[in-house]
Amino acid sequence: MTDAPDDATAASAPREAGTCPMTGIRAKPVEGPTSFPLSSPAISTLAYATDPPGYSLRAQRNHGTVVKLPILPHNPTVQVSAPDGIRRVLQGNPDNYARGAYYEAFELFMGRGLLTLDDGDWRAHRKAVNSAFTPNAIAARGTHSDEAVAELLDRWAEHARTGQPFDLFPEAMKLTCRVMGIALVGKDLSQDGGEFAAAVSTALEAIFKNVGSVDKAIPSFVPTPYRRRVARARRTLERVVAEAARDVDLDAGGEVATLIRESDLPDDALWADLITLFLAGVETTALSLCWTLYEVARLAEVRDRLEEETDQVLGGRPPTATELDGLTYASMVVDESLRMHPPVWQFTREAIEDDVLADHHIPAGTPLLVSVYGAHYNPEQWEDPERFDPERFRPGNSPAQDRSAYLPFGGGRRQCIGKRMGLALLQQTVAAVAGRFRISLEQETVRGGAFITLFPKGGIRVKVQERTR
Repeated sequence: MTDAPDDATAASAPREAGTCPMTGIRAKPVEGPTSFPLSSPAISTLAYATDPPGYSLRAQRNHGTVVKLPILPHNPTVQVSAPDGIRRVLQGNPDNYARGAYYEAFELFMGRGLLTLDDGDWRAHRKAVNSAFTPNAIAARGTHSDEAVAELLDRWAEHARTGQPFDLFPEAMKLTCRVMGIALVGKDLSQDGGEFAAAVSTALEAIFKNVGSVDKAIPSFVPTPYRRRVARARRTLERVVAEAARDVDLDAGGEVATLIRESDLPDDALWADLITLFLAGVETTALSLCWTLYEVARLAEVRDRLEEETDQVLGGRPPTATELDGLTYASMVVDESLRMHPPVWQFTREAIEDDVLADHHIPAGTPLLVSVYGAHYNPEQWEDPERFDPERFRPGNSPAQDRSAYLPFGGGRRQCIGKRMGLALLQQTVAAVAGRFRISLEQETVRGGAFITLFPKGGIRVKVQERTR
């Protein structure tokens, strides 16, 4: 993708407040809705809560890629989807952007660890687990992925035999609970009847709702059904981490828990970092698999080309984790699915000092929403962004879009540590499924919902048939 000048050296240069660090030109104020009802924080907050991604895209379409969202009455949030603005936040001047007040909601489950800490304290946590996510370490755990994918194929063979429809999401969660559980704590966490998977999903929902929820208006001592569900999720996650703290069988995996236990990190790091990695990796990867298979089932041309590649490269057998290099089209399909359905569709920062993003003045203390979704659907960067087109990602192409217009795993030094692991599992599973089964959708439409992740409301119900060659 097209590179842009690195503005890291300009970050510390003295300048007049509200001037661009690159050009010295006085920056514009950030604008947003100015007329009622959208200028009302209460009405805008309700509109946002009803359809967060839709609200995000409407704000971008109507007011640009740096836009003020009146969803906080005293300090409106600024949404940033301009590639050069995103690059400055994540790479050019990252020391000026703290995690911010929004991240306090994440501490409900994640404590103070890999996701919630600001950079100074975060580095030691990242260093402690880095070696578990190198290409060599991921390759060494390849047999665990092979076995998990083979188990999924066996389950789906039974679905094909009976002809019964099923929901993709629970199936995908079984896969990721097994792979991530073994990698992190040396235990297959898919064998508990879905208890751990439900805890992960509930935790992500609770973090999102903790920012602003009707439930918060109810006195804290009232045990609402939602609060009971959240408490049950915490107990499940606490049990998994407590077991990892007592003993981890390295022969069965558990490399990450072992690295944290043997590090110089504080005692609460095991809880904070393991829960962070589970919440960041289990549901996100499962949802990405669901959305990718949904697009394959929906689009015959994509399905046919994917089947053709798997037949030519694999000859009817599933790929192992070490055989992914030849599956070019499968990789392109996954990349395009991550563009249209980014696993984490936005994230927050807060400006420490005044700055300029994409020619707009950002005052100190401004909360930011970095809109991955907006960047991925920006028509200035992507031709016909509503169309699923894997050819955007064909190796050797020279795309016109800025490289910071695509960030399904974030960017800069805080880019998702599990990126390689997640991409490998997605590519392997998509190729394995396409090589053996043909998926058909059992519903005309799939409605999307959004908490921290983008999820299919009501699931994605499908049938599968064994392919004949």
